[in-house]
Amino acid sequence: MTRLLVVMIWMLAGCERVEAPAAEQAVRPAKLFKVASTQTTTQHRFVGRLDAMQTVDVSFEVDGALQELPIREGQAVSRGALVAALNPTDFQLAVREAEVQLRLATQDLERKKTLLRDRGISQSLFDDAQAQFELSQVRLSQAQERLAKSRIVAPFDAYVARRYVDNRTKVRVGDRILRLSDLNELKVIASLPEELVATVTPDKVVAIFAQFDFMPGERFPLTYRENMGEANAVAQTYSVTFTMARPADSNLLPGMTAQVLIELDLENGSGTLVIPTNALLSDPDGGFFVWIFDPASEQVQRRSVEVSKPLEHGFAVSSGLAPGDLLVAAGASQLQEGMRVRMMGEPDTALR
Repeated sequence: MTRLLVVMIWMLAGCERVEAPAAEQAVRPAKLFKVASTQTTTQHRFVGRLDAMQTVDVSFEVDGALQELPIREGQAVSRGALVAALNPTDFQLAVREAEVQLRLATQDLERKKTLLRDRGISQSLFDDAQAQFELSQVRLSQAQERLAKSRIVAPFDAYVARRYVDNRTKVRVGDRILRLSDLNELKVIASLPEELVATVTPDKVVAIFAQFDFMPGERFPLTYRENMGEANAVAQTYSVTFTMARPADSNLLPGMTAQVLIELDLENGSGTLVIPTNALLSDPDGGFFVWIFDPASEQVQRRSVEVSKPLEHGFAVSSGLAPGDLLVAAGASQLQEGMRVRMMGEPDTALR
């Protein structure tokens, strides 16, 4: 019996697996990940409407009949270009009449100046001639100004958004002739919920850009301009205006629909450390650890970490790591303390 027990112990001892010291084990290849500080962001998407930065309805300041309307809806016009003109005949005649009256008043003033010097007239008669001369100057200026107002030129490089009247029609002061839009810079107006308007600060904004369904894959940076001071009474949203430069190779026009994307930093711009899912291992007690690679010794060491939250392609780590740490990103479950590792290629720096 004793002999049988000895044989069984010997057999069990022979079957027991003896782990070789880590230094004597074969070097394992491993893919490494280099820890870096990155921003964890969230993206909000809203529907926006495109509008011109500046829009004016053009009208005449004098009555008359349209003689020139050399524009079409949808046409681009340069600053200073003629966009509408009235028949100038009556205005030109008024200028000529005022010029004649001024000439007569000038001649009369010169005669009475001579007579006053020779004491041929009283001072009051000379003063009347002086007043008539000045009044004639004013009438000429008014006539010239009315003639100038019979023509309208574009106040800026503009896009003709709408034409309200046809040529050869009679128009009065204030009648809308056409609408001009300044498209050198565009506005994108979107309705944002009150909680976003109340909590978002400039340091949280990573990027704001616009997208258009008919221009897939293209993004246009936006800049915050202003927002309404009062919320919509029904939807409890605020109208927020952003600006964007008009792309030279596209025909973006007011009224088009845009997608406004606002990317926010969840960590208030401080950044966070994110590691791949495969690099994170769990302890029996519920904690987490990673294998840190030492380039000098080519060995790995276990290090405990604290996980703050899961992300789409990994985990955010709140403590235990520092930017620049190299950790094993694949095959971490097969490692032991002090095991030698051969680095496969360059360490990854981006999550996949």
